[in-house]
Amino acid sequence: EEGKNMSSKTATPAIEVTHIGENTLRFVLSNTDASVANALRRAMISEVPTICIDLVEIEENTSVLADEFLAHRLGLIPLVSNRAIAHQGWAVESLPRDSNGDTPPKEFDWHHSAEREEDCEIKFELDVRNTMDQPIDVTTQDLKLSLTHPDDQPQADWGVKPVEYDPDHPVVIAKLRKNQSLKFTAIAKKGLGRMHAKWSPASGIVFTYDPVIKLNFDKLEKLSADQRRQWVEACPPGVLKFNEVSENVEIADELNIGIVYSSECEKVAGDLFGPTFKDLVSIKHHCGPDGQPDRFHFEVETNGALDPVTLVKAALYELHTKLENVRQGLHK
Repeated sequence: EEGKNMSSKTATPAIEVTHIGENTLRFVLSNTDASVANALRRAMISEVPTICIDLVEIEENTSVLADEFLAHRLGLIPLVSNRAIAHQGWAVESLPRDSNGDTPPKEFDWHHSAEREEDCEIKFELDVRNTMDQPIDVTTQDLKLSLTHPDDQPQADWGVKPVEYDPDHPVVIAKLRKNQSLKFTAIAKKGLGRMHAKWSPASGIVFTYDPVIKLNFDKLEKLSADQRRQWVEACPPGVLKFNEVSENVEIADELNIGIVYSSECEKVAGDLFGPTFKDLVSIKHHCGPDGQPDRFHFEVETNGALDPVTLVKAALYELHTKLENVRQGLHK
């Protein structure tokens, strides 16, 4: 039976991009099954490296925040990692052990270890003292890249810096009253989301099955125009729409991520007009030749450490690498 199901999937998996934003991406993954879709989702969350502050050496802290609290806040600040993940090495003890040893494409060459200890670290310094009468904010704009060694100069070209969601409103690290000061060195390292959530580049990743929505026009004709409009307005947005000209109900947008709530339309119809009208709409999953769902709508949102396109490509590469390791292991 398993062989029959596997042989029925002869089409090549495909991705259709429906929206690209600065930190968001929507696409449709087709010709595959739910296990692959979920594997891709998990890879984006926990298998793609980013750069995050991992160690903090606090020299002076007279703010109201405890040293441990401050270090925790710094670790959760997203750092731009698009270029650094391919250039910054791993500390030997942190090098992922599931690499097959092959040389990956330059774009995703993040499995190499560092030749020098300094090559697996990016240092930031912060030294702020409030000399004014009013409290001041210490923000991510006060973090300065520290280049203490001549060989560290390439790090300046990697573009590692705190993510700027709004240049006019940077992330606040702490507040200082008059004569309070804060001075520390923060060491950023490369890591994976499965090591600690702070290294995960994903802010939110969801996928839903592709629905096949069919309207029961025989039942709809038994409703007045006002009742049809009432039903559409009570349904989740992005599923159905009311055509004011024909006074008919139509499917709004099958690519809207709001379709995850499309089954609510059946319940709403029953609540408004009675149990016999629950079949005003029929919502099923789009299925392949084996009768299993084979189309999935993804919505990817990153925290800014990586752009969403890079995140998806990197996750696909990582999945391919792991599957290749399994294939080689089976032939040994």
